[in-house]
Amino acid sequence: MSGLLQSEALKVLTVRSFLWLALANVGLVLAASLTQVFTANINSAEDSRSAAQIASLSMLLALIGGIIVMASEATHGTITHTLLVTPVRERVLLAKVVIAAGLGLVFAVIAELLTVVVVTDLDLHDARLVLLGTLIGAPLAAALGVGLGAVFQSQGSAITVSLLWLLIGEGFAALLWGDSEKYTPGRAFGSLVTGVASQEGMLSMAVGGFAAALWATVFLGVGGLVLVRRDV
Repeated sequence: MSGLLQSEALKVLTVRSFLWLALANVGLVLAASLTQVFTANINSAEDSRSAAQIASLSMLLALIGGIIVMASEATHGTITHTLLVTPVRERVLLAKVVIAAGLGLVFAVIAELLTVVVVTDLDLHDARLVLLGTLIGAPLAAALGVGLGAVFQSQGSAITVSLLWLLIGEGFAALLWGDSEKYTPGRAFGSLVTGVASQEGMLSMAVGGFAAALWATVFLGVGGLVLVRRDV
């Protein structure tokens, strides 16, 4: 298993897509942090939580990173070699989840450090739960991305569907399901970074974390079935 993990880690370190993702993570968080500094003052605990939520942008990049970890090989045709070298496909999926989750955690840490350094008047005590939620949410988002990548077997399709869901699908869910919308993937992950025990229209942080983990598990389970049954 260690050899498989090393192989997956090497792919992440040598594929340029992940460098661009890392730069996008830095760029988005830096731009949002500078906008916060020049356009708003932090005068309350709510302001600190709102500013700290800038770091949660890393969860979106972690999701995309997880998709690429899994689906890029299918897109470029190298997955056949990987599965022939490691016939136990569940191990391949597990290795990709571990590496993707690690990548998500790195994105979260970098995003939080940038936010704290740039937004100098941020109160860490008031923002601590938001930062903790981001550290939990980013690896979970990356794991969910691996599941999506396994389901669609195409990084372009998986990324497009996930972005469309976040931009449009979540809104339709609110219209169709009413109060149940709080259990959708976007809302579940969003509740992790509210920084408060409860918020109207959102799950509590603890329940939201459980729901986010459940969504990641479901997509990994479905993706695992697709991976096991695919022809090589």
